[in-house]
Amino acid sequence: MILEKTGKICDGLYSIGYHFIPAFLLMSDPPVLFDAGLTIAGPRYLEDMREYVGNPDRLGYIFLTHSHYDHCGAVPFLKRNIPGVKIVTSAPAAATLQKETAVQLMKSLNNDYENKFRKFIGTEDVSFDSISVDQTVKDGDEFNLGSDWVIQVMATPGHTRDSVSYYIPKIKALIPGEATGVLNGNYDIQSEFSSSYHDYVHSLERLATLDVEILLLPHVHVLTGEDAKKHFVNSLNAAQALKERIENRLDAFNGDRDAAIEAIVKEDYDESQAVLQDKRSFLLNLQAKVKAVAEGR
Repeated sequence: MILEKTGKICDGLYSIGYHFIPAFLLMSDPPVLFDAGLTIAGPRYLEDMREYVGNPDRLGYIFLTHSHYDHCGAVPFLKRNIPGVKIVTSAPAAATLQKETAVQLMKSLNNDYENKFRKFIGTEDVSFDSISVDQTVKDGDEFNLGSDWVIQVMATPGHTRDSVSYYIPKIKALIPGEATGVLNGNYDIQSEFSSSYHDYVHSLERLATLDVEILLLPHVHVLTGEDAKKHFVNSLNAAQALKERIENRLDAFNGDRDAAIEAIVKEDYDESQAVLQDKRSFLLNLQAKVKAVAEGR
């Protein structure tokens, strides 16, 4: 099944916020939030937590999959409103979140949405600033949070160098960030090997060994049952197909990356109109993917 709405996913697990940029709330002890996307979603995350958790101060952790603006944009807002919550991510992501250049880019990209969707914010201060990480995780780490809620950490680089995924054995749920790609408006897989094609494929192959009944994609879609299980093979095929397309475009334009990028943007963004992503962000990710393929990473 493919779900495209927020709310209860199964006992103990909820999608909160807006369906195009959800966060995932686990009702462990203490409760945990996975990712916290755009700044504009911060007030809605807080509102939904009041509905499901009661007092948001009960929230124990925010686990981040990686350091992109649309996965951690609302963290400063939530930290201001829930001072006791602990922020958890990989050590490389923690370092990135302290870099001034990264902070300014994330602030700028979030500002695009703040200007476009001012009605979501009201009078709230949702501004983005640097994020101080309380605890770092690495491949193989586990968190035991009571009532048989265990969170297993897997390093899954490829989309970014700092990406990690979280697996919850009790409900066979996986939160991969963008390590398995995302679905576009036609339900085709948009591959996201922005830092390394080879790492991305290796991470996908590792994730495919898990017993996954619930796959929590970071934008719009939650996959369950057979749709979740077959997604990994489909994602591997999509990654290979995109790599070959990039190689073909580079060959056609004698290695000119800008020309190759322009051709793919026209095909995938302008003509298909199926991409569920802001064009500026799509272009930045595509530039990184073309670089990864051109340099053989």
